[in-house]
Amino acid sequence: MPEHSRTTVPAPGFAFRPYRGEADHPDILRVRLACRDGGGIDPRSVVEPLPTAREVAEVAAAPGDPRRDQALVTHEGSVAGYITLTSWRDQDGTDVHLHRGWLVPALRGRGVGTAMVRWAEERVAALVRAHGTADRACFAANAADAEPASVALLTGLGYRRVFGVTEFERPDLDGLPPLPGALPGGARLRRARESHYRPVWEMIRAAYADSGHVGGWDFEAFARRAEPAHWQVAWAGEQVVGAALLVQGHGGSGVGEVRELSVRKDWRRQGLGRALLISGLHALARHGTREVRLFTGSANPYRSWELYQNAGFRRIAEFGRYRKPFDGA
Repeated sequence: MPEHSRTTVPAPGFAFRPYRGEADHPDILRVRLACRDGGGIDPRSVVEPLPTAREVAEVAAAPGDPRRDQALVTHEGSVAGYITLTSWRDQDGTDVHLHRGWLVPALRGRGVGTAMVRWAEERVAALVRAHGTADRACFAANAADAEPASVALLTGLGYRRVFGVTEFERPDLDGLPPLPGALPGGARLRRARESHYRPVWEMIRAAYADSGHVGGWDFEAFARRAEPAHWQVAWAGEQVVGAALLVQGHGGSGVGEVRELSVRKDWRRQGLGRALLISGLHALARHGTREVRLFTGSANPYRSWELYQNAGFRRIAEFGRYRKPFDGA
């Protein structure tokens, strides 16, 4: 099997095979639906959302060779799971190689999860050696606290939790705080346009400049995912000083999302973030959104969770981000 692991062997009856393109997308979606329905996964989560057919295709079309950077797991000839690899450079210079795997719940507990991690590590090792980046590379994986078997699998293979992500929910938009009047510091809202994407992106990048575990924020991906209809962007003159990027729920779910809330460092502690958030929640409510979710780092140094809780959000889940140093494996 070219470019795929020759040493990792899954359990009897299972095999790895390369991704074959669009024909595999229905099976990938079927696996994700099975994991949602039988694995205790929150179907409305914005941290680990169920992908649409379009999103499956976008992942396959991402930079890199999808036939080498993902693989399908078969059981007696039928697709039972799959693995994807994604890489980026954190702002602290670490090359992060994230592997994510899904296996239908009925076939777990047979050692296949371990084989999937080993496949991913071997593939990453080949990439790292080819690029000569072993000194700054690490393996990475995610696991929700509500999935103890996944946590145990990763920790048993030498991964350690380096940070966490907390998901918050505001289950309804009744009783919102009143719309803010004038924004703090004389900032003004302007309707978001495509020409504003880059200054908004640059402000967000600058806001995270001192956060080590942040990466994957390339402008092209940001612009491709942009949905500015309900963005609340604050300007001071021609400079973006804060932004709340809110979007309506997809597929008629009625679940909106706060994808980002950032304020320039020299504009913090003035109430601008709260004003933008409340303004955005009102905008979603006017257009029929019933529930809103968001997530933030559990160890966020700016204590943004306090702002969210004061705005009526409650914690609903914790997700661990795990890493393991590359040791030449």
